[in-house]
Amino acid sequence: MDFGFPAMAAVVLLWGQGMLRQMVWVCVLHELGHALAMWLTHAGIREIRLYAAGLQMRTDTVFLSKGALLAVYLSGPAVNLCMAALLHGTETGLLHLCIGAFNLLPFRVLDGGAALRCLLEDRPQCLRVLEVSCFLLAAGLVGAAAAAGLRQPAVYGMAVYLALCETGSLKFVQNS
Repeated sequence: MDFGFPAMAAVVLLWGQGMLRQMVWVCVLHELGHALAMWLTHAGIREIRLYAAGLQMRTDTVFLSKGALLAVYLSGPAVNLCMAALLHGTETGLLHLCIGAFNLLPFRVLDGGAALRCLLEDRPQCLRVLEVSCFLLAAGLVGAAAAAGLRQPAVYGMAVYLALCETGSLKFVQNS
């Protein structure tokens, strides 16, 4: 656990009105989807990391087939998308849809990126094109947000974080 997790937990507990509290539960269900897939594939959970942005579970992927890995990577977003369908027309349903769709983006630190890298692991040229494309996508997000006059620092922070992860500038991500 790093310092950011208890700090963020304190903010949620002190300020956790409505939407923020719902977001926490949406993320918990997402991670439970991954945990269920890990249990069903007998992957086991090697490490649970708690940090300001949430929770990350790691498994011993060396022993899993490509299909089992894909199931583990995509199970979190699948739970969110199923919950979005069940809760259609509600704020919580929209949160599930947003979290599920966001996690399917092709960035290496997100579930969609992990799944794509799993599928392309024996094609290094494709992986390099994916990295460059993701970096440009993050830069494009910053540009589009600025052009639209968006004043949400979290959007800019997330885009910069995703871009840095793609460049390998954040070394702890490489071990994910």
